[in-house]
Amino acid sequence: MPKLSLFSDPEMKKTWLKLATFLDKHSLRPQLTPQELNVMYWSLQGYSNPAIAQKLNVKESTIKTHKNNLIAKLGLQGREEFQKFLLKIASSPP
Repeated sequence: MPKLSLFSDPEMKKTWLKLATFLDKHSLRPQLTPQELNVMYWSLQGYSNPAIAQKLNVKESTIKTHKNNLIAKLGLQGREEFQKFLLKIASSPP
């Protein structure tokens, strides 16, 4: 996960901290690759697959692969559950 000091935007820091705290609390972060964490972060921010692909300078199909891997690693049943998982993170305290 990128160091928080890399971000000048306080909202970005807050979102990364919330994501890291939630994943650590549930012992999930060690299972995820840095790229999967990035995809999860930008998804949490509400970015679409094409927008995330542009941010990370990869193909949209790569983002879809990362999301499918996240869904499997997190034990979720599909994209709808992934979105609910992201909402749970968003509503969790930092």
